[in-house]
Amino acid sequence: MKRNLIGILSLVVLPLLLSATGAYAQSAVQGNVPFAFKVGRTELPAGTYRIKTENTNNTIMIQNCDTGKAVMSIAQQEYPRATTSKLVFHHLGNQYFLTQIIGPAGSTGMSLPASKLERELELASGPSNADEEVIIALN
Repeated sequence: MKRNLIGILSLVVLPLLLSATGAYAQSAVQGNVPFAFKVGRTELPAGTYRIKTENTNNTIMIQNCDTGKAVMSIAQQEYPRATTSKLVFHHLGNQYFLTQIIGPAGSTGMSLPASKLERELELASGPSNADEEVIIALN
């Protein structure tokens, strides 16, 4: 009888623990980006985006809410001192590159690596034409 009770309890408790850790590890935010931008090699059009981050393996998914088009990227965790959720873009020439995703206060942020094109544009622009940082607030 005792063995059956332990078996039943473990079948009930284990799924609850697994779902709780999964919910903690993943977070999502949404925001409207008024310009086309690049994530790695992929260019995404202006629109409303849902960004999901999974801190356990540093993966992010950026999905256009209208078209459903999505791109995934590996990012590095950061611990920003921000109080609001936001997207940070580098503006080089006439192009925008997503560089950071910062979640709500107290959560970790994600930093995306610079693409080859972004590095080339930075070198070509020279020190006198410093890149501009553009910040978009998230919901």
